[in-house]
Amino acid sequence: MKRIYFDNAATTEISEEVLEAMMPYLREDFGNASSNHSFGKSAKVLLEDARDTISEFIGASPKEVFFTGGGTESNNFAIKGTALRFLGTDKNHIITSSTEHLAVIDTLKYLEKKFNFRVSFVKPDIDGRISAEKLRAYYTPQTFLVSVMHSNNETGIINNIKEITSDAYKNNIYVHTDSVQSIGKTYFNVKDLNVNFATLSAHKIYGPKGISALYIKDKTQTDKFMHGGKQERDMRGGTENIASIAGFKKAVEILNTDIKKDILHYSSLKNYLCSKLKQYYGDAVILNSAEGENSLPNIVNISFDRNKLDFDEEMLLIQLDLKGIAVSGGSACTSGTHQPSHVLLELGRDRLTALGSLRISFGRKNTTEETDIFMIALKDIIKEK
Repeated sequence: MKRIYFDNAATTEISEEVLEAMMPYLREDFGNASSNHSFGKSAKVLLEDARDTISEFIGASPKEVFFTGGGTESNNFAIKGTALRFLGTDKNHIITSSTEHLAVIDTLKYLEKKFNFRVSFVKPDIDGRISAEKLRAYYTPQTFLVSVMHSNNETGIINNIKEITSDAYKNNIYVHTDSVQSIGKTYFNVKDLNVNFATLSAHKIYGPKGISALYIKDKTQTDKFMHGGKQERDMRGGTENIASIAGFKKAVEILNTDIKKDILHYSSLKNYLCSKLKQYYGDAVILNSAEGENSLPNIVNISFDRNKLDFDEEMLLIQLDLKGIAVSGGSACTSGTHQPSHVLLELGRDRLTALGSLRISFGRKNTTEETDIFMIALKDIIKEK
């Protein structure tokens, strides 16, 4: 049975070139970048070269890029670090959206519960986007941070971060954006967006897991989050993961060359799948992700009308997996909980519709032939009443 992987928004397969780039730093060049001998200096050179490569790719300065252990850590770094900076002042209000990744929502709920910060969770518009206008209504003199993701990890909906930052800066408010899903699927530039913080993660772009980066705009006031050393210009304690950083660097170098081709490939597959879904299911399929420029080209999120179709919401993912097809019902961080997607509930879907949703996310190696196999499997599982 052919196995098909349609869950690239959860993680991508590490590329062979990335793995090759990592191996020297797991073997002969294994030194600690903080050591002063030749082994350490070799690691330090790679560390700063990687910082140069990644910063250039997102339009930043090298001094504005800090390596972390994952996207969740980067989000915690940006939010908790900034909250700690303002702790004890009259600035105690943070605004976010109700459709953020749990790495943001849970972090903010913790600050709310333990440190009495006030957090406003703003609902999306009917199209799934978080508008600057809606956020503006929540601004107060006490607001110091807005955290809104660049693109939603479940629906792929892209927010107008540039408009949000333009509004926020008029009110002296910092902006953090979780851009993990956007890197490699959009032409992402931090200077153009004018954000204070942006989160990147290597394993979403064919790099290794356990390595991420946080962009912090120069002169942004935020506190150190990880203590225990002077690494990362005294902003993040802990020995840098040099082998994984080498992999991150190579993944970004490949993106520099292939991003246009990648986006065209993802868009082609998305358009093909959407047309097949409409052709077979008509108005009985509910598209939770947009098809145009306001949505990522690699994500298709769908639900089904239970009044017209016969299927078991809780068995849908398992049935597809038994046919060798890997998709998800939402964020990989909440999978296995048998809970409906909080994102789709916020978009107004009922519990069963949200529970029976599918997120199909394409990668470089996926093909239209695989999409056809997926549709055949889907037709066998979800049938007309």
